[in-house]
Amino acid sequence: MDKLVIGICSIGSGVGQSVIDSCKLFKPGAVQTVGLGNTPSAFGATECDRSRLIPGYHDGGYIERLIEVATEENITLLIPGHDDEAYILAKNREKLGAHGIGVLAAPEALIAMCRDKYSYTETFQEAAPFFVKSYTHQELLDADEDIFPLIKKPRSGYASKSISVIANRQGLNAVDDGESHIYQEIAMPASGDDLSVEYRSSLSRGENRQVSEISLQLIFDQGSKLRACCATTNRLVNGVPIEIVPIDLAPLNHFIEAFCRSMLRWSAFGPINVQGRMTDEGFKVFEINPRFTGITGLRAKLGFNEVEYVVIGLLMKQPCLQPRLSSRHAGVRQVASKKIDLPPSRWPASDSGHRAEVSGVRRVLLSGSTGLLGGLLLDRLLSDTDFEVYTVDRHRNGRQGIRQAYCFEELRSGVADIRGIDVVLHGAFARPHHGPEDHFAAIQTSMEFLRACMCMAPAKIIFLSSQSVYGNSKDVLSEASLLRPESSYAQAKVLVEDHLKSLSQMTRETRFTILRLSSVMGPLDALVEQEAYSSMMSTLAGGGEVSARHLSRRISKIDYRDAVDALLHFTKRESQHGFFDIINIGPGSTPSLGEVLDAAVERLGASYRVMASYAEGVPDDLIISSHKAHQEYTWYPRHDMQSTIDSFRK
Repeated sequence: MDKLVIGICSIGSGVGQSVIDSCKLFKPGAVQTVGLGNTPSAFGATECDRSRLIPGYHDGGYIERLIEVATEENITLLIPGHDDEAYILAKNREKLGAHGIGVLAAPEALIAMCRDKYSYTETFQEAAPFFVKSYTHQELLDADEDIFPLIKKPRSGYASKSISVIANRQGLNAVDDGESHIYQEIAMPASGDDLSVEYRSSLSRGENRQVSEISLQLIFDQGSKLRACCATTNRLVNGVPIEIVPIDLAPLNHFIEAFCRSMLRWSAFGPINVQGRMTDEGFKVFEINPRFTGITGLRAKLGFNEVEYVVIGLLMKQPCLQPRLSSRHAGVRQVASKKIDLPPSRWPASDSGHRAEVSGVRRVLLSGSTGLLGGLLLDRLLSDTDFEVYTVDRHRNGRQGIRQAYCFEELRSGVADIRGIDVVLHGAFARPHHGPEDHFAAIQTSMEFLRACMCMAPAKIIFLSSQSVYGNSKDVLSEASLLRPESSYAQAKVLVEDHLKSLSQMTRETRFTILRLSSVMGPLDALVEQEAYSSMMSTLAGGGEVSARHLSRRISKIDYRDAVDALLHFTKRESQHGFFDIINIGPGSTPSLGEVLDAAVERLGASYRVMASYAEGVPDDLIISSHKAHQEYTWYPRHDMQSTIDSFRK
């Protein structure tokens, strides 16, 4: 089955963010998320695999544009993040469905009824005794009895907004808002509640402390059968829960049974949230919201991942854990913070003279700039006005044009100032011919380097890995192929890759790209000394003769110029696969050793002789496919093997 692509709407809202937080806890690889909203810098925009701007849900053309974006992103399921949006999406369910776009929301009629708090007892008559009484303004003016204090709230409001206390008839007479509000009987905390006295005292001062509130979350399947539920007592500040504590469902069972009969009649599906309080008369309800809530993500961390259960279990009908709230933990919330990228148009003017602060220039931190590929890439970066270059190496790079050069020791000690780095390209590593001790040291240095970089939350980290992680194989190897690292060098690369993957699961501020590079070939001193093909070509170009065996064996070899082009290309390109991606970088074709030598003889006027092969036969090939780099990132090598051979002659 193809991976489900979910569109999470209103990603700047508390509910939208809560759904995103829940999706992060899905079993790995279950879904892809696309954040949808009308604010470019919304907090949740960087939490999804991708994000797109759409109009506000009350704007003209909202549904039409939503369909366009959903089709472009292959979204097949929308999850609303706002009450009004849930109603609009449910109302347009058939129109969206005609384009293969589902809506995770209750039926339109049920949403409309839940929005009208005044009609709860009539709409959900099976559970009528459990609802607080509601009055209109006129009903209170006509009433003879003194039923104050009351809670005044919008008849179709949400999220505890625009709520106030009407302490007496004098306060009621001062209100002039027609029928836009309702007046609810107050569900007084039970007399045994520790906060009962404090709550009654706050009411006398005209304050609604919102204490001891119970949030009951019910999950219904496509047949409107209750499949999961949990309840917490919430502590709120300005209507926002900052602490949730799981409670036993037993005192709520009578309400749940009665309410489920109403939900069956109204064809409920998905999440239904009920808010109330335990009083001396039992459980009393004052609000119903047919959606996920702002604490959905917090409940997921406590074991009740309702989003995963509905999406994976009920809609996709795949194995999924039954949501179960841990009774051993409480949930707490506080304001979170993160760094996001601003478009240059929103950058403040500066007279500091630092071009990266007043233009679209990106700051790149390059490790390994004194190495073979790192040095060549440094040349390209310094000649490109799109970049401002910082380096970190074993020893400081003295090259002119580098904005700031550091050594690894300065990074470890905290002396190196890498604040504001946009792209980190980690190329520093021990060479393949080095020993296990050097490769182990490279792992340690890499982890220290990456840890220091993560503190600055760069937008992107690129790690230069190797095709050697695959080991030899008879098959052409893609990014999904099984890893079989046979050398200490390959094993070291795999360990750093795994470390990066772990980091990617802990943050949504940085995107990680691993480039698995073919063996590099070219007429450069370091390659001629250490790489077999380069050594042979150099000898042949100089009029010498080489000996070779296993002429039928194929090993992917990439021209050094293409390797540098690829590094620059991916430094500029954004990831197409969320926050962690692996990409093979190899040649356009992989000729056998015999074919390479034959071409060298023809183009260089040289000769070679064939050595006898050992009895064990020809080793397996090592051929990697760069199809993903071609098709998804539009990177292609420009040099074939003949071009590389010619470079030795020149």
